[in-house]
Amino acid sequence: MGKIAFSIWNKRIAPVFDVARHLWIIETAEGRIVGQSERRFATDDTQERVLRLTTLQVEQLICGAITRGSCEALAERGIKVVSFVAGGLEQVIQACLSDSLKDGHLAMPGCCRGKRHGALKHPCREPSEK
Repeated sequence: MGKIAFSIWNKRIAPVFDVARHLWIIETAEGRIVGQSERRFATDDTQERVLRLTTLQVEQLICGAITRGSCEALAERGIKVVSFVAGGLEQVIQACLSDSLKDGHLAMPGCCRGKRHGALKHPCREPSEK
């Protein structure tokens, strides 16, 4: 899996990536965590945030809501985004490691439950991730 960043607030996934200040980063190998650290964003500027994640060599971002601009900028840098996730950090990490984020049990309430509110049109959501 490599390096995975989780946008956090109060030991939970932050509701909105674009204004969250803290990241929890795990480094994985063979399905287990081999390193962890907390990092901080100094700005809300999208390009600075993308550069920070790129510099940290993050391969995947797990977050709550995210703007289309941020999502597209991250995708341009090769960072996979799994958005509209909610829950406690430990719970989300375990779901990520077991590849069960796709089942939707940690989806943000009201955001990704079917076709309402254009959830399936968002570039960070795949149709299989209803």
